[in-house]
Formats: sequence, structure tokens, C-alpha cells
Amino acid sequence: MLAYHFTSLYHLRGISQYGLTVGDVPTDIERFKGRIGVWLTSSSTPDGHGLEGSCSNKKQFRLLVDVPEGKALKKWSSWARGKVTQRTLEALMTADGFEEEEFYVYFGWIRPERILDVVDVASGMSVPKWGTLIPETVCLPGVPFSERGRWQKRMLKGVRKAWDIRRHSDVATTIVRTL
Repeated sequence: MLAYHFTSLYHLRGISQYGLTVGDVPTDIERFKGRIGVWLTSSSTPDGHGLEGSCSNKKQFRLLVDVPEGKALKKWSSWARGKVTQRTLEALMTADGFEEEEFYVYFGWIRPERILDVVDVASGMSVPKWGTLIPETVCLPGVPFSERGRWQKRMLKGVRKAWDIRRHSDVATTIVRTL
């Protein structure tokens, strides 16, 4: 099946080395629980994908991916039923106009050779040598498939920490406003 994956300039080198190996698929947003999977879409545009709020522009590049069909590929709207809490579904549905029928999740490894084309979204032009556009020293490191579990633990720890800081900041703001 052909599908799209959107990403930033800083992720391209790692993807060219290891393929598409990680992504956060939240199942319980309040308990910081989820699965590791690669988000894919049938939409050729990046809007409505919840890609805002990242430190890097994840709408910058569109990858055309030949996704292996089989047990690892799931249509989001079907898979999520019974596996994702209602609160999580509601949060996703309000994020950037999330169009759930356009999404798939791949719970496996999409190797680099399955990436058929990379397009700069702004220009609409294919990007040759996309894995080496910027120096390795400024790229985000890729994640080998065997390191997915460690990646998820680090990512969730960072999310929890950011959430705690935000929550404490909200409490401090409320206290200051009452003084």
C-alpha cells in the first residue's frame, strides 16, 4: 500500500539510515501510555495531522512510502476502538482538525528502501539525496529498530516532565493571581 509520512529536515538523515521505526501512538493520554508505531496517512497534505507544536517543522517533507501490508498495518479508526481511551480519542480529534479516516499506524519497521520519494512540501519538488541535506551534527539521531523501547521510555519521561512543569506553572500562576 502506498501512504505518506510527514517529517522535518532534522529527522531525514536518521530515517535514511534506519527507516521509519518510531512514533507515539497514545492509548491513554492521562496515564502517559501508548504504543510504538509509525503514523501514516492517505492525505498528500500535512494539514489536519496534529503536527503543530513540535520544535521542528514536521510538515516540511512528505515521504511516499511503500508500506508492507499485513498484520502490522492498521487503519487507525478501526484499531483504536477498544484500545484507546475516550479522553485520548477526544484529544486527538480536537488536534489540528484530525481526520481519523485518513490515518494508519504501522506497528513494525518500515525499512529505508521502502521510501520511494521525498518531497519538499513548500516547493512540491522531489528531493534527491534527502538523507544528507544538512550536516549530521545538526540532525536528530535516528532510532534503530532494536532501540524502539528505550526511545519510548525517554520520550514518555520527557512528556511527563513537561506535563509536571506545565501543571506546576499553572498552579503557581493561579497562586500569584490570587495574591
